[in-house]
Amino acid sequence: MSELEVIRVEPLELPHDIVWYISGKHHISMKDFNVYIHETKGVMYVNKCVPEKDIEKMIEVATFPGRYILDDDTETGKFMDYVYETYGYPAYETIHNYHDWMMKRQDEQRAREKVQSVIPSIEKMIYAGMIDECMIYEAYKVGHDKKEKTSKNLCGFSTIYTYCLGYLAGSGALKEKHSPEDSKNVVDYYYGITEMLEHIDIQEMPRIYEYLKELYFSGESEV
Repeated sequence: MSELEVIRVEPLELPHDIVWYISGKHHISMKDFNVYIHETKGVMYVNKCVPEKDIEKMIEVATFPGRYILDDDTETGKFMDYVYETYGYPAYETIHNYHDWMMKRQDEQRAREKVQSVIPSIEKMIYAGMIDECMIYEAYKVGHDKKEKTSKNLCGFSTIYTYCLGYLAGSGALKEKHSPEDSKNVVDYYYGITEMLEHIDIQEMPRIYEYLKELYFSGESEV
């Protein structure tokens, strides 16, 4: 659980950047200010008129370790409804935004830890010649030439395409013929990818396979 520093203030004591955010985005006067959470600073500014029990509950919900806080059937969802009705949408939004921000930081940390744990295995595969660099390069080139943005715009299509290529290889969807002397490396490559990718959705494989097959292997014999 992330810690939040609470600063109880009169509305006119708010920092200028917070005043600008509240008045500029929500078009409300300072007298209507109740709560605002500065995400990167980990500070929650609260109007001195807000009861202590509500502040404690706001912190509990904003730092809730679970993924969802808006379900009407849960305690957190019911409290968020109370926040909306009692303190208005800006207070509701800032609590939700902080929780969403915290979830994203946790996702990034988990991804960072997973990547670091598999890098040594990937490097061993590279140095052992188990990676088909030609296919990876071709996937990278096609993605590099695309001008669109990905859904979250965190990485380009060149990265997404090469990653999907790994999914296809790991699932065994790519069936290429190799000479006997290559078979051991190919098998090790497929199984190595499978072990590293824990959440392959097999139901998605045919759709992804046909999509990439159309992009990369059109005109070739069956792969």
